Amino acid sequence: MTAFEQYRPTLFAVAYKMTKNAMDAEDILQDVFLAYSRQDAATIVHPENYLVKAVMHRCLSLLEARKKTVYPGIDLPSPLFRERFSYIHDSDISFALLILLQTLNPWERAVFILRETFSYSYAEMAAILGLEQDHCRQLFHRAKVKIAAGKLRYIPGGEQRSTLFQAFAEACSTGDTARLMACLKEDITIYSDGGGKVSAARAPLTGRTAAAAFLLGIYAKRGVELSLEVTTINGETGVIFRDATGAVDTVMILSMDTDGIHTVYFVRNPDKLR
Repeated sequence: MTAFEQYRPTLFAVAYKMTKNAMDAEDILQDVFLAYSRQDAATIVHPENYLVKAVMHRCLSLLEARKKTVYPGIDLPSPLFRERFSYIHDSDISFALLILLQTLNPWERAVFILRETFSYSYAEMAAILGLEQDHCRQLFHRAKVKIAAGKLRYIPGGEQRSTLFQAFAEACSTGDTARLMACLKEDITIYSDGGGKVSAARAPLTGRTAAAAFLLGIYAKRGVELSLEVTTINGETGVIFRDATGAVDTVMILSMDTDGIHTVYFVRNPDKLR
C-alpha cells in the first residue's frame, strides 16, 4: 500500500471539509495523486504531512479562485453517498458541521480542520500552511469562537433517530399534519439547494407550521413520482429520491436532536448528486 492509499481517507476528509463538495475533493485528490506519483517516495520524510499540505494548498487555491462567484440561492454541501464513499467515516462529517465550517474564512477553516479534526500541533500547522505559529493560534481561536456561536447540536443514536424518522415518514405518507408537527421542533428550518438548475426555494423556510405544510406538499406531489431509499448520509438520517430511471433526483437529510427534527436539507442541484 502506498502512502497515498494509506492516507486517502484523511486526505479526502480534509478536502471535503474545506470545499464541502465531494466531486471537488475527488478532483483535488486525483491531482495530488498524480503529482505524488512523480516524486521519489524515499525522499519524503513525512508522507502524511507532505500529502496533507498538497491537498490543503489546492483547496485554498480553489476557494480563492471561487470567492467572487455568486451561487444562485442556498449553497449546501454535496452529500456523501455511503455506497460510493465507503472508505470515509461519514459520521465525522455531519451536514451541520460542514455548514458551520463555511462560516469560517478559508484560512480559519484550514487551521480548525488540522487542529480539531486531526490534532496537528501549531508547529505542524505552521509548516503545512506556511504561516507563523502565533498566526495559527490566532486563526484557531477565531475559528473556535465562530463555531461555538453556531451551536452544533448533539446527534442522537441510531435507534432514537430511526424511531423519530419512522414517525416522520408515516406522518408524511398519510398526510397526518398533527403527527408530523409532533416530530418537528418549533424552530425547524428547511433549506433547499437547486443551484439555479432545478426548482428549489431560494430562502430558508422557518417554523413548524410552515415546515409541515411544505413537507406534506412535497410528499403529496413527489412521493408518487419518485422511489424513496432511506439511508445514512453524512452520519445523519437521509432519504434518496430517485426517478423512474434510477437517477438521483433529490437528497433529503434530517438533522435531529433528542426531541425532534430541527433542520431539513434538500439537495437538488444535479451537480452535487453525481
